[in-house]
Parts: sequence; structure tokens; C-alpha cells
Amino acid sequence: HLADHPWLEAELRERITLYREEFTRCFAIFTERGQQVHLTMDVMTFTPELRRRMIESKREVNDYLAELLDGFFTAFPQVAGIIVRIGESDGKGVHDEFRSELVVHKPAQARRLLLDLLPVCEKHARRLIFRTWTVGAYRIGDLMWHRGTFKNVFAGIQSPALVISMKYGESDFFRYLPLNSNFFRTDIPKIVELQTRREYEGCGEYPSFVGWEYDRYVRELKHAPNVIGCMVWCQTGGWVPFR
Repeated sequence: HLADHPWLEAELRERITLYREEFTRCFAIFTERGQQVHLTMDVMTFTPELRRRMIESKREVNDYLAELLDGFFTAFPQVAGIIVRIGESDGKGVHDEFRSELVVHKPAQARRLLLDLLPVCEKHARRLIFRTWTVGAYRIGDLMWHRGTFKNVFAGIQSPALVISMKYGESDFFRYLPLNSNFFRTDIPKIVELQTRREYEGCGEYPSFVGWEYDRYVRELKHAPNVIGCMVWCQTGGWVPFR
């Protein structure tokens, strides 16, 4: 929503220009106070016109995204990195011009995506935070828990830009799950994903304390290599009607 491209609809590009002006001021507030800005993105997000142009030109998704990120990082030096999700797409309730869908189906495609985008992030000294979360679709669907799939995607990749982001368990944000064993399977920097507004416990409609569980995960993660932090999700949307 902040990355402009000639293949987008003209009216949408005008709106993106306004978004970019507004968020430039927002980013300045954060960076002046010593904070870093990371933005989320889905692979891949289309508009009707973008889809048409990519089909006509037979352009590969990775090639398009590499160009898009290169221009975006140049335009926004305040942005420290991007958080990439490959395994979940917009549902039927999304009616915006931008709609995401699953285009990464196999471990080899996920690995190729990293190898194509990481040089762009390295060039601009930005992070690429890669989420292993998927809804189980296709061969890549077991990335967050299957050691073979995990190895096929990440083994041998060495980049100062790459960070792996994993939910604390080998499933969704459920209670009483053992710690995700993939935290112990790579030296690549990684962060753990936690959830505050619990979607499976009424979405904040009643108290649902998970602090003791999170404390246990923190103690166990002290033995995992190169865990550099956490990402806290507040569950602002999703499949539930609570808002």
C-alpha cells in the first residue's frame, strides 16, 4: 500500500502518493525517538491491473518484488525492514483493490524467493523478516513444524539481512503447546511470535492470562541459538467477528 509502481491503477497510484506523504510523517515521529520501522507484506499481493500486466508480460513474481523493494527502500530510508508472509491470503471478506493470494507452493519456491530478495535487502542494509506461518496449504504448508521442509528452505543461506520469525508452537496461537523445535535447528537470527489479544479465547471479551506460558517459552529459548527478540501480535482482524 506504500510501494508505487507504473502497473498499478491510476486512481490507486494517486491514493498511494497520499499514503506515502502521510506515512513519511509518521515514520519521522518514530525514527526521531530512536525506534525502527518494519512493515508487513504478503507474497503475493495483486490488483486487477497489476495481474493483467504481469500475465501479459509473463513477468515472474520474484523479479517484480525485487524491483518493487529496491524502489521502496530508496524512497523510504526510515524503514528498517519488511516482514514477509507467504502462507496466508486474503479471505472473501476483503474488498480492497489489493488482494493477496498464495503463490509459493513448494519449499524450493520459498528458498528461491529468499535468494532473490535478500540481495536487495543487503544492498540497502535492511532486514527481511521471513515468517514460517502457513495455513497448511501445498507442500510448503508444514514449514513451521517439519524439519525437512525447514531445512530445504533455509539450509546454507547466509545473509546479514535474514531473520526467521516463528510462532511459539508448531501450530496456531493455541494454549499449552510445547516450544517449536525449529528454534533449535538453525543459527540464523530468529524471533518468536506471541499473541496478546487472544483470538481463541473470546478476542479480549474476557480475561485470558498467558503470562506463565510465555515465561516458560522465554526460559526454554535461552538455550536456542541466536534468538534476538519477539513479535507481539494484537490480532486486529482475521476470521472472527469481534473487533
